[in-house]
Amino acid sequence: MTKVTSALPPIAAAARHDGAVVPRIRPVDVDDAAATVDARVADALIRELRVRGSALATDSTVAAQLRAQVHVVLRRTRERLGAAAGPAPGGEAAPSGAAPASPGSKVGRDRARQNIHPADSLIAATLLFDIALAELATGDSDPAEVARALNASIMDQVVPASLTYVDVLIERLAVAHTEERLGISRELHDRVAHSIAAGIQRVQLSRQHEGAASERIDEALRLLEAALDETRSLALDLRHSVGDKHLDEAIHDYVADLSPEPPTVDAHSYGTARSLPTGVQEEAFIIVREVVHNARRHSRGERIRLESHWLVDRLIISVSDDGIGFERDRIRPGALGLIAAQERAELIGAELTIASTPGSGTTVTLTISEPGGRR
Repeated sequence: MTKVTSALPPIAAAARHDGAVVPRIRPVDVDDAAATVDARVADALIRELRVRGSALATDSTVAAQLRAQVHVVLRRTRERLGAAAGPAPGGEAAPSGAAPASPGSKVGRDRARQNIHPADSLIAATLLFDIALAELATGDSDPAEVARALNASIMDQVVPASLTYVDVLIERLAVAHTEERLGISRELHDRVAHSIAAGIQRVQLSRQHEGAASERIDEALRLLEAALDETRSLALDLRHSVGDKHLDEAIHDYVADLSPEPPTVDAHSYGTARSLPTGVQEEAFIIVREVVHNARRHSRGERIRLESHWLVDRLIISVSDDGIGFERDRIRPGALGLIAAQERAELIGAELTIASTPGSGTTVTLTISEPGGRR
């Protein structure tokens, strides 16, 4: 009896239906095919970027990271299309029903620290879409469906990378501001305050020979003493920052160091304090410090109440004084400080509102939203 053998290639198993032989591709072969496409797309992308002189292609470490991103994008595109996705990065299969973790956030941090301009990443995303679409939209596939899946997969990487890139830049800005503030503080304390103090001593000496000019000398002395107090206060303010503390701790430390002269400041916190991104904490602290300083200098009140309300999805900080208040359509001393505070709030995506009525004091409220309960 003659033994009949299948003519199918060894890469396929066979199933028979109504006498027909249907090849059944093994998973390992699909994985190999997907990996080949991934490598081809990554190679083409890097070649195009190299022609453009992009930093993403000239550094081997960055290029390797880019290849990993290409693999994740193509894998997720296949998952969206319901096709076999290929092996997860590192050669291990992804758990059933689980999408691989997005490397986008880490990529954003890395590229910010490597000083790679965001334009390079956006160009790479555009090129990847064109190159990958040509590879994936073949055969019976619907090009529009493939394009939608590919675009969504690319955005899965671009969006978190962009957010973390901005976070790193804000952190750098906060550190730079801290160093700059400390430098200004030293200058105010060591040079400006010292010069004012020397001027006061000379005025005091001149009073011994005052004659008819005594009133003018007394007035000059009062002005110099007030300038010295203000300079020392500014120097002390500038030395405060959040650093490794929670925002609440930094605020309470700052309030505790304020002079006891009215208006006095009472700080209260409600809810559970938590860490915010470094840049957000530092900017929020500077805003609160500026608002408190503004109220102490210009409100002519007796008391200032500072409240922090830690809610599930946002932080609300209010600074209220019992001073003279002002009309919003009239510029008063200190208004520029509030304008600067509003600009800082916009920088961190927060909202600063000012409520004031002549004779009824002023309340400044800072609201910081924390999407998703925050990081």
